[in-house]
Amino acid sequence: MKILIIQKKFMGDVLVTSTILPLLKKKYPQSEISFLLEEKHAQILLGNPHIDQFLFFHQKGLRKTLSELKGYEFDLVIDLYSKIETALITFFSGATTKIGFFKKYTQFFYTHAVKRSKQVKSKNTTFGIEHRLQMLEPLGIPFQQVFPKVYLQKDELIKAHQILAENGLSAEDDLIMISAFGSSEEKTYPIEYMAELLEYIAGCKPEAKILCNYLPSQKELFEVLYSRLSEKTKASIVKDFDTKNLREFAAVTSLCKCLIGNEGGATNVSKSLDIPTFTIFSPHICIKDWAWSSNPNVDKFLHITDFVENSTDYSDFKPDFLKPDLEEFLDTTIVKN
Repeated sequence: MKILIIQKKFMGDVLVTSTILPLLKKKYPQSEISFLLEEKHAQILLGNPHIDQFLFFHQKGLRKTLSELKGYEFDLVIDLYSKIETALITFFSGATTKIGFFKKYTQFFYTHAVKRSKQVKSKNTTFGIEHRLQMLEPLGIPFQQVFPKVYLQKDELIKAHQILAENGLSAEDDLIMISAFGSSEEKTYPIEYMAELLEYIAGCKPEAKILCNYLPSQKELFEVLYSRLSEKTKASIVKDFDTKNLREFAAVTSLCKCLIGNEGGATNVSKSLDIPTFTIFSPHICIKDWAWSSNPNVDKFLHITDFVENSTDYSDFKPDFLKPDLEEFLDTTIVKN
């Protein structure tokens, strides 16, 4: 059986989509699974043993993508993206079974249009995972708890140790990874609040070393954040730390005691590595969708509505609201020798 999985973009979505792969391989052990996505997002799935090949959306558009897929003769297509573009790809794939999310304008492209459940089966998996697992119901695959996993290679871990050594660090140190900013302004905890949290973290755990992760385009924003810190807190931050790509970031994060910061790709990677994660949700992201955790006794998820009912203003999410949970989280993940 030839199976095509479609999830066009966004690292968190791609990672969460990967939860259906081991269940498909278990159901169809002789199957060949292809994963169609934008090429820049494929790196997070490298090493996944359930993917036989990656296919990429062509930069020249839908027609070119369809042309390149024509010869694969898929038996089953599962469209997790479920927008017009991917619905058309699914429809013209020639597959006997075509599964996608139910939408009024795309339902006719699928043999099975799945309506998203409005009630979670497990608070640990949340809607982010469960809605994807629903895509397997037409295949007779029942719900079970599955979590995303990042598969690191031996050479990547060796490189991660080298990166730490270049910064005067080792995996034996108490390393805290900070997701300093979200992928956009609306997903970024106010910079003055993040500065206050960094002061608090450095004060709670003065023995720890803090690594700040951010996109290359956010370098100037990091400089602004760094300038707001006291000299004492600056001494705890490894300012010249840098990773060249997502795989290096994931490998270094796997050597840290925990990750703290803005909800997004970094927090999803951290959780997929089983690294304790403290997530600050932006007001417009629903915590019921993305607060999944395979380690619910340690991971923390905070949203402004936990403290200010019905608020949609990030400025309401004062650092003092987070500090009690943050202190407990740090005491759990960074234990004094």
